[in-house]
Amino acid sequence: MVIGMTSHGANSVFNLQNNITLSLQCFPRSTFYSVGVYYGDNPFYHSVPLFCLQVSIMFIITRSLRFLLKPLRQPAVVCEILGAIIIGPSFLGRNKMFSTIVFSRRGNYLMQTVASIGSIYYLFLNGVKQDMGMIKQTGRMAFVIAISGFFLTLISIEFSVFFFGKFVMNNITRKQFFASLAISLSITNFPVVNPILAELNLLNSDLGRLALSSALVTDIVAWVSFIFFEGLKDTSVQNIKFMWYLISIALLIIFIVSVIRPVMRWIVRKTPKGKPVDKVYIGPILLLVMVMAFLSDMFGATTADGALFMGMAVPDGPPLGATLVKNMEILNNNLFLPFCYGKSGLKIDLFTMASWTKWGIMQMIILNGYIGKLVGTVLACRYYKLPWNESISLGLIMNFKGVVEMITYYHWMRGKLIDEQVFSTLMFSTVMVTGISSPLVSILMRNPRRFMAYNRRTIEHLKPHAELGILTCIHDEENVPTIIKVLEASNSTKENPICVYVIQLVELVGRASPMFIAHTSERRPSYPTEKYPIVNAFLSYEQHKGGNICIQPFTLVSPYKTMHEDICKLALDRKVSLIITPFHKQLTINGQMDATNLALQTVNPNILDKAPCSVGILVDRGRLSRVPFWAGPGQFSYKIAIIFLGGPDDREALAYASRMAQHPEVSLTVVRFLMEEEVEDPKRGWQADNYSVGEFRVKSTRNYGMIYRENVVRDGEEMVSLLRSMGGGYDLVMTGRKQESKLVLEVFSDWSECPELGVTGDFLASPDFMDGMVSVLVVQQQINMRTLVYKTE
Repeated sequence: MVIGMTSHGANSVFNLQNNITLSLQCFPRSTFYSVGVYYGDNPFYHSVPLFCLQVSIMFIITRSLRFLLKPLRQPAVVCEILGAIIIGPSFLGRNKMFSTIVFSRRGNYLMQTVASIGSIYYLFLNGVKQDMGMIKQTGRMAFVIAISGFFLTLISIEFSVFFFGKFVMNNITRKQFFASLAISLSITNFPVVNPILAELNLLNSDLGRLALSSALVTDIVAWVSFIFFEGLKDTSVQNIKFMWYLISIALLIIFIVSVIRPVMRWIVRKTPKGKPVDKVYIGPILLLVMVMAFLSDMFGATTADGALFMGMAVPDGPPLGATLVKNMEILNNNLFLPFCYGKSGLKIDLFTMASWTKWGIMQMIILNGYIGKLVGTVLACRYYKLPWNESISLGLIMNFKGVVEMITYYHWMRGKLIDEQVFSTLMFSTVMVTGISSPLVSILMRNPRRFMAYNRRTIEHLKPHAELGILTCIHDEENVPTIIKVLEASNSTKENPICVYVIQLVELVGRASPMFIAHTSERRPSYPTEKYPIVNAFLSYEQHKGGNICIQPFTLVSPYKTMHEDICKLALDRKVSLIITPFHKQLTINGQMDATNLALQTVNPNILDKAPCSVGILVDRGRLSRVPFWAGPGQFSYKIAIIFLGGPDDREALAYASRMAQHPEVSLTVVRFLMEEEVEDPKRGWQADNYSVGEFRVKSTRNYGMIYRENVVRDGEEMVSLLRSMGGGYDLVMTGRKQESKLVLEVFSDWSECPELGVTGDFLASPDFMDGMVSVLVVQQQINMRTLVYKTE
């Protein structure tokens, strides 16, 4: 027999001298590995097989809940807590066989150890992601919202406790518990709000940024308050001990700030630009997290405090913060952290409430705290004249609760501040409030028309000599030469000015909050430093043009799935007529077009769907980037062709190409394809196509660099043959994304590899067209005003 000694929850208890109490638990001999059922061994008596079974059960339950609750827009944290409740004594744990075999006390020791490791590294990673510089950038609005919600929650809790608190708990623990509860409900934890906002696709929104800023303010208040209360958890503690506790924690923080953070910055300086941090540094950093957690626990705080402070000492973003997050987050969030939920779930029993009256009073007190938070936030938002839907949404967001609260409540239970019944009540309210608030926020913030322009934002309808606004996206340095060549061919002159907004797109890794940085000569952001060459390349091009073009560079650090939010918002605010974004596939060394980052494939479809203006997707296949800026007198540097089949998108491509054709270095060839029956069919939009083509033909009589060809074909095979016979003499081929022609349905119905290019664009970008080196620009006209265009025509 193996005897284990614990401090509580044991089978036998012995009172020894000096008032020391030891509790003994007896259970069958346990080893790490089983020798197999065929040798008469029971795998449930061994730690590793039992641990593997626990991992499997928890993973299956939580992932099933995520799948089932996804239509209800429930965040992952709600599914994780519900999964923990299911395996606990409220549901599956009520079965004695399940509880004694799978989640017995013998097997829970390893699970609790893994759970503690998961919570330590979870808070460390969230500390890494937090940008403390946001405190300096937090405006007065975020500060007022945070303070208003904080104090109104405190008032609501104290008011409720004054009348009903005596019916819930005894006098000894009531004051300390409700003081801790009031602070817990008053704050909004940054590590909780950030992932839920990411799931709701609100990180890039103004509301999301305001929520993160307000949460960061309350987070600082929270950690200071909880560190202070940790020192007062023993009512018999002497003042001198409490003073030594505060001094120890202060010295630990000073050591982290003055010693560890400079070392982290030295590692960042030592790392070459654009390269990940050397793996030799990762191990010691992860070990140091455990050391800081041990020291903070030894001094009287919690292990979470040391882990969080250690995380804040790591510079966020690449290279160090991004490397740590990439190496740890997936493993920790999917393996270690679920045991943190499971450990708490085993203590949640919703059917053992001693008194439903006391449970109802407790829920009423908690609900008053949430209502106070909501009202305080809404009042502050309305003071700053935010719309009602945003004010209520922000109030709901500030009430989000999750893993941090769960860890806090579990810590209270272990410290005998609350019992399992109160813990179950608190966790029940956490699931209910977050589970209700999240879908409400999604509904209130749903606005499909928020990027819709109420006038035409197209090149086709741009007034003569009006400034052309172009927004171009850059994924990496390989996109720069081709984009600059397209801008050069766009013919920016004093009579036809162009203003270009360049957005460098960077994936959000190693930090929690998105960034939208405006690069100016007076301000150079510290993140991301390796992207300066891209900004400098466009600024140098602006100087080369001598004032004929205006370039305003930006850097957007955001998750790929929400990058389009900031792109479309900037396009709407700056009244841009065209967005040019690179195709997600790039030319490789072997001459093939391969996807360098599959995540980028989500950006372009979102832009096409939400853009308030026209959009062009540029497929760079090498030739355009090698075009010289000046070919010499009487020669053309840029040889451009348009495949015109009809429709608004083709007319937009023709309008843009016609502007390019005014450049003395550009030669433009328009190739129009018509079927024999289409020539005599006066279909809708036919007059608009003829008008655009007619204007071009008039201009071509005065410009020998403009050529028009019209091909009447019998079927699609003849069209494909003519396209392939065009040869490889062009640097850029332009076409519309969608065409109003029977030829498209007849010929390209099977071409659907890349829907964002359209069927014709997909064919032109394939190796079957020309020599595989010609770049392609696929244009989509502003879709949310297309009905208006038809009506006026």
